[in-house]
Amino acid sequence: MKENQKKLTNKRAFSYAALVFSVLLLLAGCSTGSKQSDPSPGAQNTSKVKDDLVLAVGIMDGGQFDPKKGWGMTQIRLTHSSLLAIDSDLNFIGDLAKSYTISEDALTWTFPLREEAKFSNGEQVTPEDVKYTYEMLKEDGIKFDLSFVKSIDVLENNTIAITLNEPRSTFVSQLTEIGIVPKAHYDEHYSENPVGSGPYKVVQYNEGQQVIMEYNPYWYGKEPQFKKLTFLLLEEDAALAAAKAGEADIVYVPPTFAEQKVDGMTLRSYESIDSRGIMLPAVPSGGKGMTNGKEVETGNDVTSDLAIRQALNVGLDRQKLLDVALDGHGKKAFSLADGLPWFNEKTVIEDGNIEAATKILADGGWVDTNKDGIVEKDGRKAEFDMYFSSSDQLRSDLSLAAADQASAFGIKINLIGVTWDEIYLKGKTAAVAWGGGRHHPYQLYTMNASDQIDKGIGNMSNYHNPKVDEYLHQALTSSSLEEANKYWKLAQWDGETGFGGIGDAPIVWLVRVDHLYLANEKLDLGKQPIHSHGHEWALFGNVTEWTWGK
Repeated sequence: MKENQKKLTNKRAFSYAALVFSVLLLLAGCSTGSKQSDPSPGAQNTSKVKDDLVLAVGIMDGGQFDPKKGWGMTQIRLTHSSLLAIDSDLNFIGDLAKSYTISEDALTWTFPLREEAKFSNGEQVTPEDVKYTYEMLKEDGIKFDLSFVKSIDVLENNTIAITLNEPRSTFVSQLTEIGIVPKAHYDEHYSENPVGSGPYKVVQYNEGQQVIMEYNPYWYGKEPQFKKLTFLLLEEDAALAAAKAGEADIVYVPPTFAEQKVDGMTLRSYESIDSRGIMLPAVPSGGKGMTNGKEVETGNDVTSDLAIRQALNVGLDRQKLLDVALDGHGKKAFSLADGLPWFNEKTVIEDGNIEAATKILADGGWVDTNKDGIVEKDGRKAEFDMYFSSSDQLRSDLSLAAADQASAFGIKINLIGVTWDEIYLKGKTAAVAWGGGRHHPYQLYTMNASDQIDKGIGNMSNYHNPKVDEYLHQALTSSSLEEANKYWKLAQWDGETGFGGIGDAPIVWLVRVDHLYLANEKLDLGKQPIHSHGHEWALFGNVTEWTWGK
């Protein structure tokens, strides 16, 4: 363990001078559209009100601007509008839709649209654009499951109605995440020149280098103070170097960099429901499946044993993981929904209990017979690979700390840092440093329902429990959020079974991470809601409220 802790410490030390030099070279080679006489973005500008920002908050690509290709979360709100939005208090409010009504049977949703809404090219946003967007995404079926939508009808008075085949308790959340595209201008090249109705428009995109957005003059909402946003597409360490060089106004920093001091910048910490854990294949090896449309192998003969998964859930000390891997910047997590209305508090256990973990393993037939520190069962050692994103320091540090702890009760985890493309190809045969967390419970369904196996990256564990499936379907098709929450909780644990850590534990959730940013001390980021998964975009839901003080 000491050796691994030493490795962890060494990872945090690096030469900032070299990184600063490389960042400056990058900036020198990529025009941000500023005049030569302008002061650097990070410098103080006392001659006029500052109306541009330079940000280094993570990597994005062209797919982020296309709801068919991108994640479809908060970041799309920079350039697109959706029918509904979520405010800082997590209430559902109108966006393109002035309001909405739901029929008594919860099947028909009606939306009168804003007459003043226009795309960034000046063309009116019409009900036909909304209809086209939803029908296109329903047909695609990859990023958004809209199979439950029966029909989409354009009504009089700039109104659209969406009728469902059955009630869908999570539909309201999809209404906040689907960015509307113009029917007349959407094609396979849309990502290269996106046209949206959000507060900003993309004016320059250099793949892997930068994205420049400018204020959309046709935006119907509050005019933002900052008329230009330049995103530097830098890895975490290079982003910090950019801040130190005075070349950025906001940078994301992983917890291990949080104590770094940068002149003129302050640390901003935001609570999140962004959770991290270990996804564990719940079926034996030798199977075949699909991930993102590609055929892959599935299963693992060690992690498919319930005793292994439950021992990890009980034996890993979440507070120590927080202290070692996150420097305390976060909270324990026992599910993907801790503290939310659909969280089952009965899944909280006394963790860090090595004695209990050892007993679970022994009762399951896992014993260290040859005294080499690794328990065995039927001649097979409790040893498996675990993949993590090599570009994500937080997942790297957390994986290392978790592997060290697991060795104390006889489980050996071999860590492998690779790209996400490789993880998606190999992840169904090994553990994966997994993440998630949304302002709604839909991910509980996509990560644990058996009908999500082989769909995109849904249910990577290949987990199947008929009783859990029944609860999840009841939650999904409930006509009220209160009824849905009852079934979401039962799916986690009903006293006998569930996908929670005290049940089948296909994913052992460990921590909720605080989202940390270094921001210019003059920048007011307004009232931030609790952040969802993805620090790259969680910050921007209230971007029109940001101001620059004196």
